[in-house]
Amino acid sequence: MGGYELGTASYLMTLIWVAVFWQMYALGAMGLIFEVSALFSNSISVVGLPIVPVAAVFCFRDRMSGVKGVSMALAVWGFVSYMYQCYLDDRNSKVVTKSVDETSPRMSS
Repeated sequence: MGGYELGTASYLMTLIWVAVFWQMYALGAMGLIFEVSALFSNSISVVGLPIVPVAAVFCFRDRMSGVKGVSMALAVWGFVSYMYQCYLDDRNSKVVTKSVDETSPRMSS
């Protein structure tokens, strides 16, 4: 604590707020798992990955390195791939549903 450049109070506030936000994240992720699905919760977590390095650059004056850039690009690519696959699955299910509706005999009353 004594070696922290911004002082002891800043160090303690950083620890406290990290703990608070970590609890909020864990509660939100569990809510997504129970209400939607574990896969969706994971994809939302991946979307948040690029936010952390950018926030570190602005808040803590950390330098932007190549590793951070690559990790941000991979996180965005993974989320876009997931969303595109969801789009394709939805489009294919509509086509299958439409073809099943057209081929099934109609009930008359």
